[in-house]
Amino acid sequence: MNWKNKARVQNAVAALPFASTKVYLAIQRTFGGLRRGLNNPVDRFIAAINMVEWIEAAGGSIKGKRVVEVGTGHMVNVPTALWLLGAGETVTVDINRYLSPTIVKESNDSIREHRAEILQLFGPHADTDGFRTRFDQLLSFSGNLDDLLEMMNVRYISPGDAASLPLPDKSVDFHVSHTVLEHVPAPVISKILAEAKRVMVPGGLLLHNIDPSDHFCHQDMEIPAINFLRFSDAEWDKWAGNQFMYHNRLRASEHLDLFARAGVHILRSETAVDDRSLSALERGFPVHTRFAGMRREDLATRWVRLMGTFDEV
Repeated sequence: MNWKNKARVQNAVAALPFASTKVYLAIQRTFGGLRRGLNNPVDRFIAAINMVEWIEAAGGSIKGKRVVEVGTGHMVNVPTALWLLGAGETVTVDINRYLSPTIVKESNDSIREHRAEILQLFGPHADTDGFRTRFDQLLSFSGNLDDLLEMMNVRYISPGDAASLPLPDKSVDFHVSHTVLEHVPAPVISKILAEAKRVMVPGGLLLHNIDPSDHFCHQDMEIPAINFLRFSDAEWDKWAGNQFMYHNRLRASEHLDLFARAGVHILRSETAVDDRSLSALERGFPVHTRFAGMRREDLATRWVRLMGTFDEV
């Protein structure tokens, strides 16, 4: 779908005086990425597995620990994978109550239908008694969404504010998100990180996956992942300033700088550069003055993974 047409639809739905979220979900269920059959957990399972492997490589363990997830969305696949891998409790927080019982059920049905592939995905983690016990519980589960969350010890807070968590000081071991922070304004990210500092135990780890690409390019293959860098903030706000498609357009270096200014010591980070976008920049793709002077590789980065801690290293 042409990105401009999609943006017009999103803006029209966002302008509805009521029930805009339900209408947008209906559109996504009919034409978009939330259609039946597309709600498999693989991408988010991989993200959670990578988080746990980074934790273990740093000498830590998720077993029995408390995790805060920023941005639940429509599914609970990251908390599900963390639970399978041994997490004690996950508190998942979202400003919008998007979590869908129907979509969660479809995702769990996909796990049952592709049991062997899911086990292979978890690799050696799937060989432990704890994993096998929990995986069997998931496969045999037949209750409602509340029952599922209770079984996995997942606490869903929505509407909720990750910058003001109903949790005691120094009570959280890990603070995570997956493709969420790019949808949050920079000043709010700073507040979320300040709150993370309050609730995290000494030595606790933050693990965040960020997608700085123009999300319209995920459906419109005619545009590069840097398409939205052509516009001023005011111009882009007209196209995608609504609740469904807001993107802060921060580049990888800017995200990392936000964490550093919040007092996070980055222990490990990885970035992936989009070759098509890099080639477009080398051929003279125009970017707005807001992004002038930035390295081409930074502009063309479409994936950031980071792990850090508030403790001195």
